Amino acid sequence: MDGLREYTLAQFLMGQSTNFHSGLPLVHSTESANIWTMLRDEQVAVTPCDTFTGENLAYFFHGRPAYRKFHKHPQDWELPFVLVLKSTCLINIRRIFPFDSGAFFSARLPSYVSRFDQAGYDVSEQGGAVNLLIDIFFGGDVSYFHGKAKPREEVARRNGLNMRYAQVLALCSLYNREHLEADDRSLAIEIQTDEDVSIKDNLLGVVLPRSYFDDKELKKYFKQRGVQVRQYDIYPINSEAYVSNVYEEVKAIYKKLGLING
Repeated sequence: MDGLREYTLAQFLMGQSTNFHSGLPLVHSTESANIWTMLRDEQVAVTPCDTFTGENLAYFFHGRPAYRKFHKHPQDWELPFVLVLKSTCLINIRRIFPFDSGAFFSARLPSYVSRFDQAGYDVSEQGGAVNLLIDIFFGGDVSYFHGKAKPREEVARRNGLNMRYAQVLALCSLYNREHLEADDRSLAIEIQTDEDVSIKDNLLGVVLPRSYFDDKELKKYFKQRGVQVRQYDIYPINSEAYVSNVYEEVKAIYKKLGLING
């Protein structure tokens, strides 16, 4: 009965259009121990997924270096290594979520979000979904990168949202951090692929610990390929304390490449 229909986020986006085009690249974050294999093989390889069991996937965030593992007393090789890749590097997109799907399935997101079926949040069937998400909920790349979402009331008013669009309103609330205990991964657009991703001719920049940056052969590798390299110093702190450093260095790469202002 269409008179009693409610709309998922995916259905809502199907009826939207925008002239906005995000200039941000894709970001893949991992532990620094993986540097050698990834650069030698020149790819981000898919691996068995704990969330979508039975599938081999690789995960990326659009524009934001949000993914990380927590280590209380990290060794250098457990610290973040971030690859900045062209947004066109994926051969096939398996799913697109407006947040970290792992946080959704592990109940780290507020109940007002997780009460909805995850399928409605998968917007991979909508062409230009990433552009729509950023334009509608943030207004542009700079606000998205900094996690500064539009107020829920503004999004609702501009798009005529009512209780039939509760899932969309829930995302507005999440982006505005209402009752949010999860970290910034809840504010980052996640893109999954089920095919290995070549970094050859797609690698724009990297962020890595200084102990790796000081390796002469690594420097040579990146210089020969015109890759923007940024490093961060190492301190006796937990891995979470490096997040802001990583964001700043990624932002510096974007500015150097002319991808972002502000």
